[in-house]
Amino acid sequence: MTAAKPRLYFVNAFVDYALIGGASIALFATLMLVNRTERTTEVIQAGAILAWFINWPHFSATNWRLYHSKANIAQYPVTAIAVPFLVLAGAVASFGSPARIAPCFVKLFLLWSSYHFCGQSLGISLIYARRAGFQVGRLERLGFSGFIFGTFFLSTARGEVTTSSWKYYAVEVPRLGLPPWVGDWACYGMLACGAWLALVAVRWMIANRRILPPIVLLPAVTQFVWFVPGNSVASFNEFVPFFHSLQYMLVAWSMQLKEKMDENGIAPSGHYVLAESARWGGANFVGGAILFYVLPYAGTLFGFPIGVAEPIIISAVQIHHFFVDGVIWKLRNPRVGSPLLVNIDDMLRAPAKAVA
Repeated sequence: MTAAKPRLYFVNAFVDYALIGGASIALFATLMLVNRTERTTEVIQAGAILAWFINWPHFSATNWRLYHSKANIAQYPVTAIAVPFLVLAGAVASFGSPARIAPCFVKLFLLWSSYHFCGQSLGISLIYARRAGFQVGRLERLGFSGFIFGTFFLSTARGEVTTSSWKYYAVEVPRLGLPPWVGDWACYGMLACGAWLALVAVRWMIANRRILPPIVLLPAVTQFVWFVPGNSVASFNEFVPFFHSLQYMLVAWSMQLKEKMDENGIAPSGHYVLAESARWGGANFVGGAILFYVLPYAGTLFGFPIGVAEPIIISAVQIHHFFVDGVIWKLRNPRVGSPLLVNIDDMLRAPAKAVA
């Protein structure tokens, strides 16, 4: 008996291409075409509305994955138990010293956030590579990792060449004051790794005599658009967290459906998909609202202005998210890797039997 090969998409070509990066690239191209690059009031309002429905729930979805079962907590005890106290200590210290410690705490979140975006883009690239049968060895991983994380080093270097601080809400955030040549070398390294990635992709296509599905490279291309040309477009930048969260929710949603189905012996059906999607989505909407709306305002009850409480709470929530995401999506773990190879049809109807 030979097991059926995993299908390429979580849902289908249109949905996966759109959510993994196509929609964000299309928006970037449109904004540039019509010359709408300013962060206007309308742009800010649109970004704020989308945060309620996608950005904030994606943080709640991470907490749900870790804490919804005792088995998960037992598997990652340090992350599940020790890390929250570590992050809480950082938040308390920041409230105790808004002028000294809070800027460093917020700076850690901002730097780690960009790095985290790259980690997700790499992880999604590896998922689609596995689905497509594109073997990622040391050389292939060098291309993916070097190019994707190169966008982080390049954008960070360009933004940290000055020593002047800037305000995140009411918190003065310092800059690193890097010399300009750091950005130049970061650009050279990123381009070299991108060329290497293209080379190994062409080598694979020649060896396998077929076209590598573009979606394998789409997360890397999307990451480049977000962090390099898109980094200087204020109107587009407002929506990058939304598109990052869309990627995450597609993967986390598929994972949730498959894991619950397997754990509870639920038969595939449209009713199950709709009911569980509504339950999971609704719970994470509420969870996201608590994390990013209720908690920041709770900080004001202790006498802190919202301009200080909100950035500290946001930083704490996101730093915890970065810690958790770093362990719960390891593809080497069969409990993670196997469910990530499903297609929505597997939850809607029984899969075809293996071929003898």
